[in-house]
Amino acid sequence: MKKKSLIYLIVAVTLAVAFCTLTVLLVCVDVREAGESAAPVGLSTLNLAVFDLLGQSELALTVSKLGGLAILAAVGAFGVLGLVQVVARKGLLRADKELYLMACGLVALAAAYLLFELVVINYRPVLEDGALAASYPSSHSMLAVAVAGMGTGYLVRRLKGVWRVICCVALNAAAVLTVGGRLLGGVHWLTDIIGGCLFGLVITFGYLAACTALKRE
Repeated sequence: MKKKSLIYLIVAVTLAVAFCTLTVLLVCVDVREAGESAAPVGLSTLNLAVFDLLGQSELALTVSKLGGLAILAAVGAFGVLGLVQVVARKGLLRADKELYLMACGLVALAAAYLLFELVVINYRPVLEDGALAASYPSSHSMLAVAVAGMGTGYLVRRLKGVWRVICCVALNAAAVLTVGGRLLGGVHWLTDIIGGCLFGLVITFGYLAACTALKRE
């Protein structure tokens, strides 16, 4: 295995351990009822302190939604790019391998989302349409961080000059707005956001490790 790929893999594993550790802490440490939902929340002292400090903001939620739409647009753009390559190169397997790896990362995100909808770790601090809703990890944060990370990795390899800078900055700005807006909007606990970012980074560095391993020197 190439040295750079190994480094990316080690980072991915380290982040995965951090995510698992946070998940265990939320299940076992300082669990008590909190928030409008009055549901049990792990690391409740920390989460309540941050929630009370930041409060809720409709503006932040609106900004987060706009950022999320930009992230979804980026996913669609990469999908269209892959389809165009398949047609232009006349072969399903002739599209960039990095795009197929990105699709694998998105499948992993979807699987994680479904898992944590079934195995609820924390509920949101506020009710959603009058009902409890799973909150950990923040799916918006997972998707935004992973798409920005994988997308940046792909664009850095494929674009040059000012277009590379513009596209990478726009993609990462959308991720920051999405994640920040979810936290400041008051619809997630702090640990939900942290967990989502950690899992998104696991996907990102796993993707970078795979891309580097496949790259021909």
